[in-house]
Parts: sequence; C-alpha cells; structure tokens
Amino acid sequence: MQDKSANLLSKELLAQLMLRGGMKTYARNEILITEGDTSDALFILVSGQLKVFTRDSKGREVVYNILQPGELFGEMFLDGGTRSASVKATVDSQCILIDDTQIQELIKAYPELAECLIQSLIARLRHATQMIKSLVLNDVYERTTALLNQIALTEGDTRIVPPSMTQQEIADRVGATREMINHVLGELMRGGFVSRDEKRQLIFTKSLPTRW
Repeated sequence: MQDKSANLLSKELLAQLMLRGGMKTYARNEILITEGDTSDALFILVSGQLKVFTRDSKGREVVYNILQPGELFGEMFLDGGTRSASVKATVDSQCILIDDTQIQELIKAYPELAECLIQSLIARLRHATQMIKSLVLNDVYERTTALLNQIALTEGDTRIVPPSMTQQEIADRVGATREMINHVLGELMRGGFVSRDEKRQLIFTKSLPTRW
C-alpha cells in the first residue's frame, strides 16, 4: 500500500499555492487528465477524491491509485513527456493547477514543494513496484483480500467495506474480472469471513485468511 503521508503538502504551502495557481472544480466522473495528452501542469487535490487509471480499447480498466486531498499529481510533466495515465474525479473535487511557466520559480521559492515532488515520485515508484510484485506473485484471492483490508472502514467494533466499492471497482483495482471477484467474495461469505447488512455493506465477521 502506498504511504499517503509521504507526499501531502502542508496547509501553509497549500494556502500559498492557492494564491499562485488557478483553482478548478471538477464534477463526479469528469476526466481531469487523459492518458497520452501533452503534459503542461502540476495538480494539487484540495478536496474530493480522484482515480488514476488506464483503459484499453475494449473499455477494461486498471486502477493505479486513489488520490486524497493534499496529494499532488501530474508531476511527470516535468520531463516534457505525455501523460502516462488518466485521472477521473470519483466525487466532486477541487484542484489547484500550477502551469509549467511557474513551477520552477515555485520550487526555488518553496523547498517544501521540491521535497514533496521527490517524495511523491518515490512513493509512486514504490507503489508501482508493489503492484507489479502483487500481479506477478499473488493470485486474485490474495490481491482481493489485501485490497479489502486496505479500504475497510472501522465503525465501532466492526470493519466494513462501503457499498460504493462495487465488484467492478474491486476488479479494476486488483487487475481481475468482475466474475472472479464475485467468486472470491462468494467463497468468503460461505466461509463465514464476511457478510452483507441491509445497506449492502460488506461486513468483516472475522479476519480474512491470507491464503484460501
């Protein structure tokens, strides 16, 4: 799992960047960045949530990351290349946009920004390495349970996966088909490890086994 704390900007620096950059609002499901487009700006997510993904000609998706407020993205524009992935808002979101004419000046004026860019790139590399390792060495069951443990929320003494995390979303995140995820969840339910409540939330009834 990627360390989100490694590439979060401080509130003070965010305030300065809001003054220097442009603020833009994106509606749910709106595309911010399209894979292959020309890179010309750095983004900082102020509010909302974003999905970083790629999609093939048949419409199949692989989700690389879910971005939270305070994270920056699009930093790979610094090499002048095209965008390596697409980014979509999963809820209404707001971002600061810093164009390429300002970024060098801001990096010199605010060392924290340069440090955050470095930490972000390191975190992205670690995350990509972990994804490759998981896809090669772990089966679908292991990838699915690892994701469920990562995204589960704690409510009192109960851990839940909200209904907004659909089987298709899980499949996109772990690099599998929806049918395979349905099979894994079915096995977990039959084994008494998870159940669903009246809100269709997935409830952990006991710890998920590391292997099936």
